[in-house]
Amino acid sequence: MTAYRKLPTLNLLQSDNSTLNANQWTLLSNLFHSYDESKLLLIAQQLMNENNLGKSMKSIDSTLPTQFFMKAYETTGDYFNSNNDLRRLSLDNCYTFLRNAAESINCLGTIFSWRRSQVYKCKHFVNACIDLYGQASVDMIEHILKYLDSDIVIIKLALSLFTFSNNITIFSSITTINSINTLDILHIQNTYAEVTWKYILYKYGFYQSIQRFMNLIQCLLVATNALYKAHDIEKHENDIELLVENIELELLLDDIEHIN
Repeated sequence: MTAYRKLPTLNLLQSDNSTLNANQWTLLSNLFHSYDESKLLLIAQQLMNENNLGKSMKSIDSTLPTQFFMKAYETTGDYFNSNNDLRRLSLDNCYTFLRNAAESINCLGTIFSWRRSQVYKCKHFVNACIDLYGQASVDMIEHILKYLDSDIVIIKLALSLFTFSNNITIFSSITTINSINTLDILHIQNTYAEVTWKYILYKYGFYQSIQRFMNLIQCLLVATNALYKAHDIEKHENDIELLVENIELELLLDDIEHIN
């Protein structure tokens, strides 16, 4: 009979769990810095500058919106390489988990950068998004924006939590479903959830923490629904597949390097 590791019960309502220990603060810091949106913000600033100067639609650099999304995929790959928990998964688990993880990171990370940069105020950029991915995708983004917390730390933690909480299987005609060691994923998920709750409790007190955590859950549910609908967008699917192939290649090269 197979022996399974017992996951610790996370009693988040006990008063002694309302503060983060040293290891949890370190994890929080690592998760915060794992997603580096600086390249996206730089391109967004260029778009905003041109938009604020009142240039005509034709004079705005038409490549900037495409560059924004290319950097979003690149940033997703960088996140995958910098998250130690993702890197520590077994190769079988990692490859199986990869597509959902990449899609989750890219979805919420891009929307976070969209909101933080306020690039949605640039009409040229929004129109370019509609041309690339369709009006429905822009509508989905605007809907998710309503639920994003104003605290950047919470959003960064939510991004990692979403990556490991999106365990439902969204079936697609171009993906193969393999088994995954769910216990490993649940352990990481619980660890991230505890750190997120403790941070919110530490920062905002019990009453606001309940409201913010409930809003966070709603945000992740809406984002999950958006991922499901995004599978109907051919360009998005192709972009994600290319991203996954690139990450898989990096993993393979790293594995070969370690063997040698």
